Formats: sequence, structure tokens, C-alpha cells
Amino acid sequence: MKKMLFNGKKSQYSRRFTRTRVGNFFYGFLLTTFGLFSILPLIYAVLTSFKPIDELLIFPPRFFVRRPTIVNYTALPDLISNLEIPLSRYLLNSVFVSVITTFFYIIISSMAAFSISKGEFKGRNLYFWVIQFALMFNTFTLAIPSYLVYAKMHIIDSYWMYILPQFAGTLGVFLMKQYMEGYIPDAFLEAARMDGANKFQQMLHITLPAISSIVVVMLILRIGKVMNA
Repeated sequence: MKKMLFNGKKSQYSRRFTRTRVGNFFYGFLLTTFGLFSILPLIYAVLTSFKPIDELLIFPPRFFVRRPTIVNYTALPDLISNLEIPLSRYLLNSVFVSVITTFFYIIISSMAAFSISKGEFKGRNLYFWVIQFALMFNTFTLAIPSYLVYAKMHIIDSYWMYILPQFAGTLGVFLMKQYMEGYIPDAFLEAARMDGANKFQQMLHITLPAISSIVVVMLILRIGKVMNA
């Protein structure tokens, strides 16, 4: 009898939250439209690279190319050869900073999120409120204070100016903390603790594999932010 009631309730919920074919078509059409709209800047950049100089200076600019040319690409090696600093140096700096900052960003953010969501210490809710409050401030509002701090630390014109501030990020801690609370039951960690696992082993062997999807999202966001910095 309980099984029949459970199956009936399950089928009722499944019918309630299942979209129709019209709903699926509308949902797919909406996602496709927004996806195509989001890549318009990339398409415009590629098309602009084939424009001659007279079309580049037209105002208002045109989206499509009327007289495509590859002169911009054939002239690129000459422009690169005349640079005072080789282009490979710029690429090496970007890759080096991206790898180092992304690695420590994920490690530090996951440790902080694990401590706040699964830790047992006083004031953890206060720390989380501070993190949420810090999300209100973007990079532009903190530009001048950050520069003053870097100047006092004497790290301007060095790798440390790009690496140290990126080790900890409020967005990563916030997302990981919310994800841990929603997808990692405390019973899993309690079972691991009874088997002799310490806090670090619980985070490394249980928590991180369970939140691999959000880790990938943070990797993409962090690499994109560092590359654009």
C-alpha cells in the first residue's frame, strides 16, 4: 500500500514538473536565441578583422564586411617583429599568472567554503555575512584602494601584484559554500570521520569530487578574469 502511494505521489510530481513539447520547444528556442546573442561580439570581432582600413573608420560601424581582405593577417608578422617586447613574453606572462592564481584560488576558496559550511566554530555565520557584503564591491570601486595597498607592499611592476590578490575571492567562496550545503549531506562527512578521516581528507576525498561541476565553473570564470586583467 505504501509503495502504491509512493508511486502515485512520484507520478503526480513528475507530471507536475514535466514540460510539454511546446514548452520544450519554447525553452530550447529561448536558450538558442540568447546563446547566439551572447556570441555576437565574438562574431563581430572576427568579421572586423577582415575589414579594410576605410571600413574600420566608418561611423556608425557596420556589422558585416563589404570588401573582405586578409591584409590585416598578412601584416601581423611584421607588426609583431617590431615589438620592443616579444609577443611570446606576453603569452608566457598570461599563462603563468593564470595557472598559478587559478590553482590557489580553487584551493583556498574550497577550504574557506568547507570551513564555513561544514565547520563547527563560533562566528562562521558572521564570516559568511562579511563575504556576502564584500560581493557588493566590484573591481572598479576598489581600484584606487588596491593600488595604494600594492604601493605600500612594494609589489607594483611585479608578478606578485597579479598573483597575491587573486588567491582569495568572495565569489568562489560564496558559490562553493552554497553548493556544499545543498549537495553534500553531513552524514557523509560523519561517516568519513568515524572511519578515521580528518577534516582535510574529508574535503579532499569527499567534498571536492562531489562539487567537481562548480569547480569547473570557477576555473572558467577565473581564467577568463585573469586573462582579461
